[in-house]
Amino acid sequence: MKSLRFPKLGSGRDAVTLLLITPTRLIRADFAGRQGLSLQHLWEARAPSGETLPLLADAAFLLGPPHKCDVYILAATMSVQILSVPAGKVNGLEGEELSNALSFEAESLSGINPFDSALAAQPAGANGPDRSFWVAQMSLADLGQIRSSLEAGKATLRGMVHPGGLPRPLGDAVIGWQRIELWNDLVVAIDGSIPGVPRTNVYTGSPGRGMWQAPVEQWFGAHPADRAVMIADSSLIQYASGPTVSLDEEPILKAWLLQWAVELTGEKVRAPMVRPAPKPMPDTQRWSVAAGLTAAALGVCVSHHFFVQHREVVMQRDLEAAERPAKILAQEHGRADVLEKELERVNHEMYEIHDLRQFWKDTLDKEHRRHAALLSTLAQATPPDVAITAIEEGGGELRLTGISLTPEVLGFATNLAAALEPFGWRIEPPRRRALNLAADGGPWLLDWSLRSALPPSAPRTNSMTITESPAGSLRSVVGGAAAVVAEIATDNHP
Repeated sequence: MKSLRFPKLGSGRDAVTLLLITPTRLIRADFAGRQGLSLQHLWEARAPSGETLPLLADAAFLLGPPHKCDVYILAATMSVQILSVPAGKVNGLEGEELSNALSFEAESLSGINPFDSALAAQPAGANGPDRSFWVAQMSLADLGQIRSSLEAGKATLRGMVHPGGLPRPLGDAVIGWQRIELWNDLVVAIDGSIPGVPRTNVYTGSPGRGMWQAPVEQWFGAHPADRAVMIADSSLIQYASGPTVSLDEEPILKAWLLQWAVELTGEKVRAPMVRPAPKPMPDTQRWSVAAGLTAAALGVCVSHHFFVQHREVVMQRDLEAAERPAKILAQEHGRADVLEKELERVNHEMYEIHDLRQFWKDTLDKEHRRHAALLSTLAQATPPDVAITAIEEGGGELRLTGISLTPEVLGFATNLAAALEPFGWRIEPPRRRALNLAADGGPWLLDWSLRSALPPSAPRTNSMTITESPAGSLRSVVGGAAAVVAEIATDNHP
């Protein structure tokens, strides 16, 4: 193992770490700087043969001291290819749906199970009725293992890319640059003739076969003066012609790693980068949030209860003071009747608030148990020929996505509706889409929508009218009490 160190520049704080993994080398490069990235440390070691990608990634990270940083991995063992698919299969698909569809198409070439596939894609143009994508693919299990290993070292995995196809020039060229990259098991051609929109093509197979040269020349179409050949290591020099640079040369390696760091940390990454899925909120945190909301609601209700009791005492004292003088009692007899009615209404609103508190308590209880009931019901009611692949919630509804061997799943929606109706969910008929991977059109992608149907609380009127009378102070007290009760009731009303 050898270690190359450089004086710290910029902020003096490691911000980004790149790990390069090839069949022969393990490299860790630490970058720092808030305004512009600068290389801080570089470690290199020989890659052990026969090891898995997670073990190689862990070994590359441990070349230097563990620390809190964002990690990007350049893994030459990732499956990468240019994939052409009929436009009808991918029209309207984006994000995860597009990745899932391309995973099935790429399985025959990569050998990765679509259900254990982590795939990223970048558009690579169109060819007649087909659309082309530059895709990078790896095992979902390997991605999760690498993420967990880095988190144990206080680092965060931000993404994984194949090191071939850097969409940036290595030299000073801004326009009109082209580059051919020779890797151990593939050849990558990058055309930067159009500023800001580099094109990329991938030719699988060892460069030693020599079958890539004619297709590459045909794909480029033109031969600018600054076209260069970059080789992953010096053993591939025999297959290169023309101006050649090698990653075995230390200045070239530093410049190449810096360009990758700038590309991967930019606003838009132009290479297919596999990103780990966001972590869901832990159950303990969910329970903490729910407990906090319940405690807050309980505190508001208790405070309001004591406040209403206090206002009742004040109004009762005013009423007793008004009744003491017999003359005032005779003159304000009608006024006293009105005040008694208003007092009854205040008491009635207090009971309504108690009922509202119970309503929200029951609603929160259903909300706490409805997701657990959904998962339990799915575990029992899902037929063996159906696989639930995604559960998403948003916009007032929950969406179930599954793959079925048959277009009709008899009894599934009925059983699900019967089990989830007490928890305020109503299931809609599924939307079907044939994936056309079998002769009968199957399997089928099915989407069920679960809409919330929790009953709303009864609306209440909080206005209060008091007739005019000489008892101005008593009217102000009662009116103020009614206004406060109305405000609190409005804040607590959903």
